[in-house]
Amino acid sequence: MNKTVTINISGIIFHIEEDAYSSLSNYLNKIKSKFNASEGGNEILADIEARIAELLSQKINQGKQVIVLNDVNLVMDTLGKPEDFADDDNASKSTNTASEAESMQDNKRRLFRNPDDKMIGGVCSGIAAYLDVDLVWIRLAMFLLIFFGGLSLWVYIILWIVTPEAKTTADKLAMKGKPVTIDNISESVKNEFESLGTKYGKGSGARKMSDNLARGASNAANTVGNIIVRAIGLFIVFVAGSMLIGYLSTIFGFSVAGNSEDFNNWKNAIFTTGSDYSLAVLAFILVAGIPIFMLMYLGIKLLLNIKYKNKWLNIGLGVVWFIGFCLGISVAFKTVKQFSESSKVKEVVQLANVGDTLIVKANSSDNILKNFNFTNSVEVEQRLSKGKNDYVFGITGNQLTVIGNVDVDIVEANTDSIEVVVYYNSQGESKQIANNNAKNIQFQLKQIGNELILDQIFTVKAGEKFRAQDVDVKIKLPKGKVIVLDKSLRGLLDNVDNVTNTWDGDMINRRWYMGEKGLRCIDCAGIDTDDEGDYDERNENGKLIINGKEIKIDDKNTSVKIDKDGIKVKDNDADVKIDKHGINITTKEEKK
Repeated sequence: MNKTVTINISGIIFHIEEDAYSSLSNYLNKIKSKFNASEGGNEILADIEARIAELLSQKINQGKQVIVLNDVNLVMDTLGKPEDFADDDNASKSTNTASEAESMQDNKRRLFRNPDDKMIGGVCSGIAAYLDVDLVWIRLAMFLLIFFGGLSLWVYIILWIVTPEAKTTADKLAMKGKPVTIDNISESVKNEFESLGTKYGKGSGARKMSDNLARGASNAANTVGNIIVRAIGLFIVFVAGSMLIGYLSTIFGFSVAGNSEDFNNWKNAIFTTGSDYSLAVLAFILVAGIPIFMLMYLGIKLLLNIKYKNKWLNIGLGVVWFIGFCLGISVAFKTVKQFSESSKVKEVVQLANVGDTLIVKANSSDNILKNFNFTNSVEVEQRLSKGKNDYVFGITGNQLTVIGNVDVDIVEANTDSIEVVVYYNSQGESKQIANNNAKNIQFQLKQIGNELILDQIFTVKAGEKFRAQDVDVKIKLPKGKVIVLDKSLRGLLDNVDNVTNTWDGDMINRRWYMGEKGLRCIDCAGIDTDDEGDYDERNENGKLIINGKEIKIDDKNTSVKIDKDGIKVKDNDADVKIDKHGINITTKEEKK
């Protein structure tokens, strides 16, 4: 059974064992002798006693009402012993005891109102100290939030009410996350006295003014520098945030597109293997993502004045980024190489016994697709019927078939016979592979009398990859010949030149005559043309060419006009109209 005594420390009553009291008394006497002669010694002693009372209060509970020697030793270890702290003149000779004691404490920051740097209640400066950010940003945020329904005003009032004020030095140290030790308490108090001395002035007036000016200039420069650095950080955060939104949206788009059959078909048709696509996505995530996140991290560090550095983190991310870059280059090079060479295979078909008029029709895609056992045949037919897709995909089992539309053009022939030239175009890793890809295109045409029937679509051999396959059909029509474009050709004509600049869609289901200047419609009544007027189409001898026959015009006053209503020949004696109904001559007397 040990003898106990009752003591009062900083206004709190404690029951303490006699040996513990003796040790604590010696400790406090040493502290008093240490700081009695120091400026602000009384304030230091008061704060130390307040901290001792706080620590001893934590040792009291329902099962323990008496402070024992072990409790006092823990308090002394936490605060540090006076002999462990050097005087101002011998600061470099301090031991590690205090720092070891600091490491034993919980240095978590606590939220207080800061009375030493306040405009109203010290709430903003307390939050700034708690978050370790510049006070100007907290006050700016509070100001801006006023415009959002006065939000910051209500927040400020609530925090003013519920947040305690940092009255003691221990509170101020806890507010900044510093351990409450004798060394830190004394340093904090001395700093306060120094700041007061600076504020109210010491020494001669000239020296005081000089010191104040130098300190003011330094503070102003630091403030301006901090504002500029934080403004740069804010800008970087904004840019990185915008890039991050785009980056995440792209990744989300890839994940959503992965559920689309059309996207998967294109992916499987372009990439050599399925793993190439996966590697490409991984490369994109690394190459685009790491710089964005590092840029965001840099902006946050500048904005919040974070000094943390980790070279191994930077090196590790740099290595990962380089690996992703190499992956991306490898996949891109491998994929692009599949389209590096191009080839065009030409097929010429001479049409015989056509006569003066050639009728061109298209074998519908429905008839062609009957030869394929597509599992998605309904979808293929629907998409082809819309005529908006250059390529669609048919699937037979696990094999993909590329299907494309055919382009048809009509040009003037250099011979007297009608020729059909078919160009099979494709690309590949080499010239030979591109040539083989072109030969694997399946397309047919046939002649029945004066009719030319073309496949509306072409297909690629099942299982072959997409390599920009294409089929161009050029019908070479001699002068004086007529071509009829059946309505089944709708969507196949590829910007066919004609003298009236008629749109491809309006050329369908009409007859076109190949003249000296090109194709001219001979039954286009009722459609709009881009150009109308006089078409005196004469050869070198001054003769008019109509339906391949020369008609001599002797009178210079005779004019010829070809428009949507037909061919009109006017002279002084009569009006001559030539159209699909025949020749109509009206004399002047008949006009009267």
